Amino acid sequence: MNTNMKKFDLHNDPKIETGFKVPEHYFEDFEARIMQQLPEQEVKVISLWQRRSVWVSSVAAVALLAFGLTFYFNYTSKGSLDETTVENYLASNMTSYDLIQELDQNDIQELENSLVLNDDAVESYLSENDNDIDLYLNE
Repeated sequence: MNTNMKKFDLHNDPKIETGFKVPEHYFEDFEARIMQQLPEQEVKVISLWQRRSVWVSSVAAVALLAFGLTFYFNYTSKGSLDETTVENYLASNMTSYDLIQELDQNDIQELENSLVLNDDAVESYLSENDNDIDLYLNE
């Protein structure tokens, strides 16, 4: 330790004055002076009509949006396909099993009613294919 240094006692040594002093009774009315300088809070008044108009406007906007979207999606023009395109698609992408699965009883009945068979075509088919012809004849 260095013995040349003088011991410093905070309580007994003279204090250095800063040059600043607090005015007398400064903190006694400090809060009142600050409150006087602040602007008074004004309570915002919202009328019932203003609240209602915002609510009504919101409901009207949602209803208009719902109506518009419904109208848009229901009445948009879809590109029409010609019969040849549909037939080509079904011929290349759909098997006879898939087609049968999609038909209901009414569709099958309509097909049976509209089907016209030529007797000569049936005989020709049966003669060309190696089938037991007796199974098909009811005579």
